[in-house]
Amino acid sequence: MKRFLATLLLFGILLSNQYAWSSWITKKSDTSEKVESIEKEYADGFISKSECNKQKSKVLKLKKISETICDNVKVKVAQSSWIKKKSKEEIKKEKSNYIQKKEKETKKEFVKKKKNLSKSIKKWISKKKTKDKRHFNSVAQLPKSDYYFTAVDGSGNTFIGYLNGNENEDSISVSGQSMLKISDGKAFQNNKKTQCDVRSEILKADKLIFNGVVIIKCPTKEFIGSWTQTGSEGFGIATSEKTRLEFNFSQSKKIINAKHTENKTKTKIVKKDIQSEKIKDSICPEIKLVDNNQVFNSSDCKTKVAKIQVTDGNFSLIGFATDNEEVQRFSVDGRPIKLKSDGSFKYNGKTNSSKDVYLVATDKFGKITELKVIIEVLSQKEKFINKQKYYALLIGNSKYQKWDNLTSPVNDIDKIANTLEKKYKFQKVKILKDASKDEIINAFYDMQEIVGKDGNLLIYYSGHGMTITRQGKEKHFWIPVDGTKEYKGGGRSWLSTSFVKDQADTLLASKVLIMVDSCFSGTFVSKGSHNLITEEEKSINKLNFLKMNVNRIGREYISSGANQQVEDTNGGKYSAFAKVFIQSLEDNNGHLYSKILHAKIHEYLNPLTGQQAQYSFIKNANHSKGVFVFSTR
Repeated sequence: MKRFLATLLLFGILLSNQYAWSSWITKKSDTSEKVESIEKEYADGFISKSECNKQKSKVLKLKKISETICDNVKVKVAQSSWIKKKSKEEIKKEKSNYIQKKEKETKKEFVKKKKNLSKSIKKWISKKKTKDKRHFNSVAQLPKSDYYFTAVDGSGNTFIGYLNGNENEDSISVSGQSMLKISDGKAFQNNKKTQCDVRSEILKADKLIFNGVVIIKCPTKEFIGSWTQTGSEGFGIATSEKTRLEFNFSQSKKIINAKHTENKTKTKIVKKDIQSEKIKDSICPEIKLVDNNQVFNSSDCKTKVAKIQVTDGNFSLIGFATDNEEVQRFSVDGRPIKLKSDGSFKYNGKTNSSKDVYLVATDKFGKITELKVIIEVLSQKEKFINKQKYYALLIGNSKYQKWDNLTSPVNDIDKIANTLEKKYKFQKVKILKDASKDEIINAFYDMQEIVGKDGNLLIYYSGHGMTITRQGKEKHFWIPVDGTKEYKGGGRSWLSTSFVKDQADTLLASKVLIMVDSCFSGTFVSKGSHNLITEEEKSINKLNFLKMNVNRIGREYISSGANQQVEDTNGGKYSAFAKVFIQSLEDNNGHLYSKILHAKIHEYLNPLTGQQAQYSFIKNANHSKGVFVFSTR
């Protein structure tokens, strides 16, 4: 009996082992098939190496992504049918056929777009345009405008230009941001003679993203296309009957100048390809992603990184994937996505925890560009800690040489500086008392060197201010202590607020808040005070809003009044504006942000002095809905 039981037990063990072995073989087979599929996609150029590493590590259930797990895969050299040993005549013929095919497709797309244009735009196209007296050859030369742009076409020609909102047209408002529906401007080709007329129209707005149509009318051709804008930047694609035009635009000259430099490099490569007997494409695909009023770009066949924050796990990826010729394959998180005719895409996803998503664009020559998107799911359980650096430039002018002396300015900045350093732990507070024009300018230049990308800069000015109207245009100034009483020599001894605006735009800082306590200070803002607090902004004390705000760019302005005179002191040591600012800082025990601060100032000032405190984002500066937050430390 014992021997029988032992035999039965041994048979059971063998049977169990056989089942386990069979199960392991099956699992191994399933895993092997998945691994082989991933390796094949990588070898064929459909996914990048980093995406291969990620997918393969996931299938093999590794604890972390291995950076070398796909090293064993031999990547095939992408070859098209024409890259073979052929005669020059055969190559030229195939090249000609290829170009004709591309032009036919481009023409078909152009005709379709033109047919769908609105009646008002068709009417604008037919109108005769006036030529600009001057041809602009660099971004720096462009006149001051609402937007600047740079473009490059498929033939290697570059363009620069500008756009201004048409104030005779309607406006559209979304999430507190208002834009004129129609903008008009000029484009200048790099041949130093060709000028084109430009009209842009907003078609729709979804939260913080605007979409529209653009028409570029040149002497011998027209381009029609679409664009996407978020914050102060945007991009798009337009086509003529023979070629297409890729363009970027921004409220910042600095950003467009950098992009124009990239375009000039791209044109050299394109022209070299055109002159070559063989059909080839030396340009890598380009991926552009818009989120949180920022544009993320990847275009040099290398992996770039973007970060997106979400609160409920739902996320949307919106952007463009383009190439000098065409994108052969585009994938999101390993899934093939069909691009629209203009290269645009929208992908909706959901995740329960933070993860990395790869956007991969592959052209027909096997060149791959990849954008790694870090999806961060925010948690309400954490406590927000503001780790950004803070700086301040405080200017108080009381003792004037040719203007009436003031009491409050130097007192104001002393008290403000003390509060910022002790309660808010500002890294550096630079104080200027009774400063000349040169001293103020040099202080701005000093801040350019001190404040980095993770820095927040408060600029506070208290002193005399003046507005002058010349040729129907208003000019606004801060008055240094050595400033003349009259507007002599074009106000050379006064400090133009246009200089201050340019400095705010040029600074690398994440956020810049300019506070001005002077007469006629409200004229600094763009038309209409943007002081409405949105529902999203009312939730500033919520963790997620504060976390998202860290990655936004902010350029804001708060003034003690509109186009009016303001009081020096209200019978005390400080001005009424400074008094409520200081009190707001002292009462805050968490996170106080700019719009709430403005609301407190306006609520206090208006009944007491009749002053209309103003708030606005700074027009023509690199602003993307970021707000300045005073956080106690």
